[in-house]
Amino acid sequence: MKNIFIIFLIGLVSVSFGQTSEFSHDHNVTEVTVEGMGQTVPQAIEQAQRMAIDTAVGTYIVAETEINNYQTVKDKILAKSEAFVKKYEVLDKYKDEGDLWVVKIKAWISKDILLSDLEALGVLMSQLDNPSIVVFYAPKGVQYDKRYTEQAINQINQYFTTYRYDVYDLDQLNAMIEDDISMKQAALNEDVDMAEILAKKLKSDIYVTVSIILEDTGYGKKKAKATAKIFNASTAKLLGTQNGYSDEVRGNNTAYDRNIDQAVTKLMPLMMKQVKGYWKLQLDKGKMYVIQFSKLPKGRKVKKAVLDILRTSAKEVKKVSSTEFKIWINGSIDDYIDEIGDTLMNSVYKGKDFDYENRGDRINIFPVE
Repeated sequence: MKNIFIIFLIGLVSVSFGQTSEFSHDHNVTEVTVEGMGQTVPQAIEQAQRMAIDTAVGTYIVAETEINNYQTVKDKILAKSEAFVKKYEVLDKYKDEGDLWVVKIKAWISKDILLSDLEALGVLMSQLDNPSIVVFYAPKGVQYDKRYTEQAINQINQYFTTYRYDVYDLDQLNAMIEDDISMKQAALNEDVDMAEILAKKLKSDIYVTVSIILEDTGYGKKKAKATAKIFNASTAKLLGTQNGYSDEVRGNNTAYDRNIDQAVTKLMPLMMKQVKGYWKLQLDKGKMYVIQFSKLPKGRKVKKAVLDILRTSAKEVKKVSSTEFKIWINGSIDDYIDEIGDTLMNSVYKGKDFDYENRGDRINIFPVE
């Protein structure tokens, strides 16, 4: 699913890399370099700040054709420029041929406030593709009613679909298990979480395990409890657990079906909030790549230099080993390597040229012999 992005105004804009600042490793801050014009220097600075907000907004907003009140949204956001700009520095200023002041600034934009306002206006869209989600039964060790849980999973999938998230049909997932001998055998194991296995097989971003039970509340009455556990698919880390409860009812299966629907309906907004919170963090960090260095020179200074170089243009860097690192970037991996290329060649490979092999999300960097 590809998203369409817009920028409100046309101007000279660039995302700044290479230099560190007090906000370098703050994922809630975007750094941009822009120019503004005005009759006076303060007016040019004010226009540059608005241009900086334009740049940040254009990264996260849905297409203009999808916004009925586009001009109103634009005005509301730009009217709060000062609230979004945490700090700015004047890099250059001069008068152009038309006797207007041109001021170039570097601005640091507070994304958490900006994203909250965009979401409140109903125009927020992830910079990344929307997440793919596997929704499946809870592991065998967890108590649940299979029929009601299946009903809930289908209901949750429909809910995610309305938010343009990619989901997998429950019948499709069951067919995958049935057709794959190793997965079919794994499904027999009481300790195996099939949702996790399916998510990794499908390379999903998130997986959700669901369990529905009818709790006996006495006097012939029952209420439904819907539980969803949300996980990061790549690490199987639990992101959160959410519960939804129905009212107490006395009745037959039809009444209980309505109970299940009620419990799941209460559960879904809580679950969505958890998913969106996690996905905003991924949006801030960008796409993750694994960088593997071959034939690195030995020594502590080299190891430190590699880490420092990777950090200059990445949103986040995690060291896996002395030669392997995980990085998160917003741009393309080719642009990122071009950005750090000269420093890497001079500081690490001592003037020798290097090349790299792009294997999707794994990048192997090696010296040219």
